Amino acid sequence: MARNKYPEETVKKILDVSEQLFLEKGYDHTTIQDIIDHLGGLTKGVIYHHFKSKEEIFNTILEKRYAIGVTDQIESMKDISGFEKIKKINSMSLRSLEHQKLAFSAKSLITNPRIIGELYAEAFTNIIPYIKSLVEEGISDGSIITDYPQEIAELIVLSTNIWLAPSFYKMNEEDLLRKLSFFKMLYDGVNFPLIDDDYIKDIVTMFRAIQE
Repeated sequence: MARNKYPEETVKKILDVSEQLFLEKGYDHTTIQDIIDHLGGLTKGVIYHHFKSKEEIFNTILEKRYAIGVTDQIESMKDISGFEKIKKINSMSLRSLEHQKLAFSAKSLITNPRIIGELYAEAFTNIIPYIKSLVEEGISDGSIITDYPQEIAELIVLSTNIWLAPSFYKMNEEDLLRKLSFFKMLYDGVNFPLIDDDYIKDIVTMFRAIQE
């Protein structure tokens, strides 16, 4: 396959092969050479023509295969409230065990201070404004009562992506349940009952899956 003749097919092949390897071996244990060895004749130069690094390949997979898919499904839900949309985002993400196992195979990224800083900046640029729009939708339809849509959106994103996720590697299940109990009190205290029995069950199931 020529490098520039069929660029979309080339990119798809790189992403497909990389995703399979990341799922089988984990991100941290997969090298660029591993990816090359499974590309059926494509060279390292072809990979670097489309992607700057293994990290960029990984982030592209997470975004294209998972994040965009969840957002598209939520946007298609016309008959549920803003609060229910936020709950759906959580449940769909937590129940996508393949996605979670893939994401958490990258311990070197999730626990890297530079990456955490980038995630923090990305959250305020893209994710938090989107969640805020759903909070405001919930305020309009009556499913959410708050004077703090921005702060609620920040709490939802930062408590899970920045506070909870990087500490998964140091936790046991008892630690996780204790932190979730605290989060439940925190959310209930601001009149935003996002964390219920189903949420806790989904997080524990996900935690067990990524620990395997």
